[in-house]
Amino acid sequence: MRDPVVLFGAFDRHNFGDMLFPHVAAALLAGRQLVFAGLAERDLRGHGGHRVRALAAVAAEFGQRPVHLVHVGGEILTCDAWQAAVMLSTPDTVQDTIARLEGRPRERLAWAREMLGIDAHAPYTVARAQFPCIARVSHAAVGGVELDGCEPALRDEGLAKLAAADHLGVR
Repeated sequence: MRDPVVLFGAFDRHNFGDMLFPHVAAALLAGRQLVFAGLAERDLRGHGGHRVRALAAVAAEFGQRPVHLVHVGGEILTCDAWQAAVMLSTPDTVQDTIARLEGRPRERLAWAREMLGIDAHAPYTVARAQFPCIARVSHAAVGGVELDGCEPALRDEGLAKLAAADHLGVR
């Protein structure tokens, strides 16, 4: 039996481009057991997306059962924790949060990590240590156009995760 495939990406938010990537990956992986995961649990089926599960919940469910984790497309390499948390925030609180944390980088990072439930500068890239049952890690059509200009902590973390992958495809 083949390992289940966890398709992970920024398709946990309402953005057509990001929501398109898992459709392409699912078509290429027809017949495989697929789990759609993001940083947050969302049901975007009503908008042409998928039922997306939070990666932490997926990791807990699979425990030690091996999975193939595929990072699926998008400009995920340059998305830092603050940006991800803001994009996943609810519309009724996001403006107040942005205003309250403006110019306070330490507090912004702490809030983002609490909001996302993950201690990472580059939360849309996953290391094996974060997900104990990973058998293989792939990056498929991931983007990082301005990675060289990002904060060193984000860039270094992202590059280390890419270097540890079994397969890497960038766009």
